[in-house]
Amino acid sequence: MKRRLVLATAALGAAAAAAGYLRDPADLDRFLDAARPIAGRAWDGVTANPGPVVLAFATFLLTVLYHAARGKTLRESVEVAATRVTVIPVPQPPGDESPVLARAKARAARTQLVADQIALENRARQMPTAVRAAEQEACYTEQGATDAARTLTARKLAHEEAVAKLAALRREKAAADAELTAIRAELRKLADVV
Repeated sequence: MKRRLVLATAALGAAAAAAGYLRDPADLDRFLDAARPIAGRAWDGVTANPGPVVLAFATFLLTVLYHAARGKTLRESVEVAATRVTVIPVPQPPGDESPVLARAKARAARTQLVADQIALENRARQMPTAVRAAEQEACYTEQGATDAARTLTARKLAHEEAVAKLAALRREKAAADAELTAIRAELRKLADVV
């Protein structure tokens, strides 16, 4: 989602720059001339004191390598290194809470815990029936798979027998056709003699 947003922003920026250039090239040139000294000052600052930039890049690279060594893909490692933010919780002083607020929080917590307990007990009561039904379904599906495998084996055997029978019948037909052709030829010879 973030990448699509960045790509859409970049595409819109490029389209706006192209539209501005086509509309008024001189105006875009003035804008670029105004931005050039700011970019130059930023670059001069980096070249004058490269330490923070090098430190930031090295830290980023080490973070990527660390996460890649822990088994993440390069994409995941770069994403974690680029978006890693640690939120430090601010401790609340214990004396600031009023007794009324503390009782209300305790009552709400107790009510929530009792509701969770009741829901879990109800689910636990239903669990043996659900487990029994799942076991029966697993047995039925296993029996079905075994029957299907047995049927498949029988059908393959029947197919192989049918193919063998077809091949034998074709050989027999070819032999009969050849013999019939030979008999007809002999009959024609005999008819010429008679």
